[in-house]
Amino acid sequence: MNQGKTILKNTLIYAIGNFGSKILAFLLLPLYSFYLTKGEFGTYDLFIVTISLLAPILSLQMSDAVYRWLIEKKHTLKEQSLIITSGLSVITGLTIIFIILFLIFSYKSPFKYSNYFILLLLFNLYLPFFQKVLRGLKMNKEYAISGIINTFFVLTLNIIFLTRLNLNVESLFLASILASLITLLYVLYKIKFFRIIKHLEFNKNMRKEMVKYSLPLVPNSLSWWLINASDKYLILYFISIEANGIYAISTRFPAIIMMLNSIFLMAWQDHGISVKEDKENQKFFSKLFNTFINLELSVVIFLIAISPYLIKYLIDEKFIDAWKYLPLLFIGTAFSAFSAYIGVGYQREKKTKGILITSLIGGLINITISLLLIKHIGLY
Repeated sequence: MNQGKTILKNTLIYAIGNFGSKILAFLLLPLYSFYLTKGEFGTYDLFIVTISLLAPILSLQMSDAVYRWLIEKKHTLKEQSLIITSGLSVITGLTIIFIILFLIFSYKSPFKYSNYFILLLLFNLYLPFFQKVLRGLKMNKEYAISGIINTFFVLTLNIIFLTRLNLNVESLFLASILASLITLLYVLYKIKFFRIIKHLEFNKNMRKEMVKYSLPLVPNSLSWWLINASDKYLILYFISIEANGIYAISTRFPAIIMMLNSIFLMAWQDHGISVKEDKENQKFFSKLFNTFINLELSVVIFLIAISPYLIKYLIDEKFIDAWKYLPLLFIGTAFSAFSAYIGVGYQREKKTKGILITSLIGGLINITISLLLIKHIGLY
């Protein structure tokens, strides 16, 4: 009962911080579909997909390592500083190298919105890192507030830029960048960042251990990228940018389930890593998993049943074909959640190679099926 209350409490806290930002992507779809063309929305989605590919490579998933080290036990300020700066030094070093290469590339082969691209990438590296620091320090309420701040400014700025200033696709870039900047400043203030860097110190052995932990999570993230995002490049190559816009709309609806799952799974991750493993806890973990499966599949069945109406009544009619692809995407999202629940065991034991292997298999299966069938059955 106590474990259940703890998980429920953390789930509610994470829900407050994440529900707005997660549901925002869904709520803004009618606005996007009205003000943007299929090509513009497809371009924006392609930017986000590319950033989601680069972010784990440049960060080496050090945010996960920092979170894992911080949450393990209560640390002194000096120990906290050592963990945080060790992770931060890795990300910053790789980011500097990438920026130099990016500037050379963009000078020789300039492309539209390149400035927005690099700023979005930087915020997608540093904001999640420091939000993971908040979680590692068990500052869950502050983490929740950071999510609320981000949601408020993304929503407000999108409405202003799209409806008042008519900036079209640039509205999405600007709103995301400015909202991330404001949120990052809040997070840095709450973790007392300048007090932490006063104790600036690097421990080669700790950094080595953290990299050893996080490194298998990089190809793991890339495997999830293969599963979730590589299809969009294949659609662009074999079909069209307009088809990518259709697919982008259809993938936004399973984000509803992903949103709910991610909130619960964060609370489960905190609990599953920090409590001791004994027979009583194992029994509780199993019972919780069975309940999760039942609830997840119930929601999926309901959403599959109403999928035509979701598109018909919430999205502009030019995207009507998107409903056809929702059932398979909903089912895939459910299995993704089940694997994430079990994957906490690998994190607990710091055996992240297991996460890598299973996700890599999934990614390879996904891209193989896509390559073999996209010419024959299109977006299906």
